[in-house]
Amino acid sequence: MTEIAVEYAAGNRLRSEAETARRLIDAYLGDRPDVDRVTLSPSGESVFCVSVEGDRIWCTDTREWIDSMEAVTAARRRLSELS
Repeated sequence: MTEIAVEYAAGNRLRSEAETARRLIDAYLGDRPDVDRVTLSPSGESVFCVSVEGDRIWCTDTREWIDSMEAVTAARRRLSELS
């Protein structure tokens, strides 16, 4: 089973963005038999990234608009590589 994590800079505005990304990833990919769970992972770094099995597969500039659908696409692509 695979774990997908949305990693975000803790203590600022990114928590709501991270929750949106987590919900979208879960909605689009959570029913797959190879996905165990989609989690939030606060970080001490200034990041907004998606990880699959601990490997960062997608990151974006935290100063710009965060496109959560890009995160979904990156996670889907990585899952297909693992299959």
